[in-house]
Amino acid sequence: MQTKTTRINGRDLGNQVAEQIARELFSGAYKPGDMLPPETDLAERLAVSRASVRSGLQTLTALGIIRRQAGKGTVVEETREWNMLDPLVSRWMIEYASPNPDFFRDIYEYRRAIEPYVSALAANRATAQDLASIERAYDGMARGLKEGSTEQFTQADVAFHTAIYRATHNLIWAQSANILRPAIMLVIEKSNDTAEELSESLENHRRLMECIRLRQPEAAFEAALKVMQRTATDLGITTSQVDDESIALIRAESLSGID
Repeated sequence: MQTKTTRINGRDLGNQVAEQIARELFSGAYKPGDMLPPETDLAERLAVSRASVRSGLQTLTALGIIRRQAGKGTVVEETREWNMLDPLVSRWMIEYASPNPDFFRDIYEYRRAIEPYVSALAANRATAQDLASIERAYDGMARGLKEGSTEQFTQADVAFHTAIYRATHNLIWAQSANILRPAIMLVIEKSNDTAEELSESLENHRRLMECIRLRQPEAAFEAALKVMQRTATDLGITTSQVDDESIALIRAESLSGID
């Protein structure tokens, strides 16, 4: 598939090659199963050496996006093989990809299953410093709503959830927030739209914050679930009875294990 010529300048050429090819992949110029042009063609089109092209392709290979086939060339992998939780891949998805309903649903399902438990855990473990971080993020959301800035609201929304993950004082959950931050931002950006939606979202987040502050794990679980239900509505995602039953099981198991 032919794409317009793009000249890459400066140092770090391998990373820039990976960036340019990722832009084409995520924008749909190449589909899973397509073959990329030979290294010589890519080098000529991007005006870099074959070594730089090879370095860029190695980055994409390590992320599961492409597969090098000896004697055959480079093929685009199925998206299920892409390391979507890698911050670099998530950023490319945000910056270059058209809306992907399957990707949105997958992130939503992960958050719906995990964040109520994380919130309940935070209600039991949050320190005064953690509560201050959550409140600062909430205040940022409120300012964004008041000033009509969806971008400010979204950034503060992400900070709010990140602060809750960190308030668990569990290394894995805290790191999960860092790893998932671009993906969470993608879903939040998609769901934060009208002033009415932002206003309801703000109230849902206020309720969650209060449950954590008052040390109410069960109420925090339910409040987080309500936040996610609003997100599902905004994304046009319909949950099934099986999904609801699964959440009920998660609720029973997780709340019994909160220390």
